[in-house]
Amino acid sequence: MIRDLLQGYTELEGLPDVCIVGAGAAGIVLAVELVRRGKSVVMIEGGGIELEAEAQDPYRSEIAGLPHRGVHTGRFRAVGGTTLKWGGQILELDESDFAVRSGVPGSGWPISKSELTPHYERALELEGLARVTRDDEAVWRQIGLTQARFESLEPYFSRWCPQPNFAILHQETLRNHPDLTLWQHANAVELLFARNGEKALVTGVRARTLTGIERVVRARHFVFCLGAIESSRFFLQPSPAGQPWNRSGLLGKHFQDHIDANVATALPLDRARFHRCFDNVFSNGFKYHPKLRLSRQMQASRNTLNVAGTMLFESDTEEALGQLKATAKNLLRGQLGLLGGRDLRVVLNNLPLLLRQTWRYGINHRAYNPEEATIRLRVHCEQLPDSRSSITLSDSRDALGLLRTRLDWQIAERELETIRQYVQVAQQSLGGVARLLPDEQLTEGDPAFVTRCDDSNHHMGGMRMSASEASGLVDPQLQLYGTRNVSVCSSAVFPTSGYSNPTHTLLALAVRLAAHLS
Repeated sequence: MIRDLLQGYTELEGLPDVCIVGAGAAGIVLAVELVRRGKSVVMIEGGGIELEAEAQDPYRSEIAGLPHRGVHTGRFRAVGGTTLKWGGQILELDESDFAVRSGVPGSGWPISKSELTPHYERALELEGLARVTRDDEAVWRQIGLTQARFESLEPYFSRWCPQPNFAILHQETLRNHPDLTLWQHANAVELLFARNGEKALVTGVRARTLTGIERVVRARHFVFCLGAIESSRFFLQPSPAGQPWNRSGLLGKHFQDHIDANVATALPLDRARFHRCFDNVFSNGFKYHPKLRLSRQMQASRNTLNVAGTMLFESDTEEALGQLKATAKNLLRGQLGLLGGRDLRVVLNNLPLLLRQTWRYGINHRAYNPEEATIRLRVHCEQLPDSRSSITLSDSRDALGLLRTRLDWQIAERELETIRQYVQVAQQSLGGVARLLPDEQLTEGDPAFVTRCDDSNHHMGGMRMSASEASGLVDPQLQLYGTRNVSVCSSAVFPTSGYSNPTHTLLALAVRLAAHLS
């Protein structure tokens, strides 16, 4: 059931097995898995069912390094978290991301990818992707084509959740499961300890509304499913018990995001072939996004980090296409109540465009990209595992009394060189499909290119998973070092970032943690 701390607090009967802090994607998936396994769960979430402007204020942060858009626009304090606004793109990390790589300091996880394989599979089900086609070549066969091959660049698909909002996807469990209680407007502000010693035993978490209502939520075990930035901020707060989890001194260190940048203009040599290779695929109700990654052999020979790219189509009809897509999604999902007169006007004003889009989707099972579109090669590049970026605390406090975040995001020269190498390889590999015109600032090493690099809203690092508390914040089972009964299930624990969207791996970790706690 869902309750509201603003309307008063009622103690639960008995002591819940697990208290989950944060009701975003990881928190919701973890809760669903735990109650399925017979555990009693209480969740606390700082926001409400809908996005509320005042609930976002604790995320207001100080920027110390490069501009970082996502610290303010990529975090949402509400039931569902960032799934209220994301596109729903799903992708596993590469096997190499889990391995120690020569010449990449800090690389490697204390677990192998094979340990996550069954949990990746269960995560697909919890993402609404149980029936999605796993094999890329099988996707191409479904639409009557074969997968294109490129020297030194490996084609692959990312997959997209049909229903990206996890609060809707799992609303039945959140609202009606007898072993699950979710408190909204309940912001975690402090951990309470029974005693201090070699390992701290946590007995409760103090929750507070923005209006000052306070309650202590108790459980046998506590799991923090906050975003990467907020995880570091919470555990960096001054505490009477100190910070027994930070004996490594690495809390908030080595923050990572994916570097996104338009690096070249693509001029197709054969437009029909180009669109066959790079237009999104729609098959059996699922969306597949074609991308290209640098092969492992080429990474090793060119001494690069992990990097991939996609083709970005820009045109004057982009806004109209977006509106038509939104209208079509509401129709396909049966959400007729979300349609209004504005949707009808958009359809009528863009009827020829709608017909071309419908033909491309319905007959070819592909996305429609106008012939006049400008095409950019856009990369998403891994950051160094020992990145100089960091999360610390500012001197100002939010309305809850917590010190605000100070984010110092940096882009290293090796990361820029990885992007340059990718563009060089792409020029050679795509020569039979398109001519690439690289960005001159990138190729000439102009420092101004950094100002055109975006973050990806893919926040990782700051609470590194490690086999030893001397080199990390959580152990391979996600237990917070220095504590007996606290876990952290957040992309904050990622030792490396790869090029893949982090949510799918995070949810595989949540499934794995549920099995461990059960």
